[in-house]
Amino acid sequence: MPKGKSEKTDLQRDILVTWYQNPDATNQEIADACNCSASYVSQITNRFDDYSHMEAMIDQQDREMERMFGDDIFQGMPPAGGGVGASAQAGPGLADIYSEQPDNLVGYIVRALIVLILLYITYEIAMVLVL
Repeated sequence: MPKGKSEKTDLQRDILVTWYQNPDATNQEIADACNCSASYVSQITNRFDDYSHMEAMIDQQDREMERMFGDDIFQGMPPAGGGVGASAQAGPGLADIYSEQPDNLVGYIVRALIVLILLYITYEIAMVLVL
């Protein structure tokens, strides 16, 4: 069974992504890039020897999202697939997400997307009510 993000530490994920992006690199080169020991790199690459292209893409995307929005971007998110009690763990509201965006280009784009989506929803509701 593939290992999910929640089953890997940040260091393990960094090792695996570096290993995937540099398949000819030695354990020492990966260790130097990830600031750990070569023996730990060996342990991780052996443990996750079935690391796939899809997992690498997901881990790379997670790392990029954390770089852009902070390390705690995945905190407070309900578990994938819902499950018992998932609805009781409400995440931040849309207004919270809007107001917590950083004051940089990415934050402005996210805010604009939220406004556009809300305008579209309002338009669709108005069309249903008019018809």
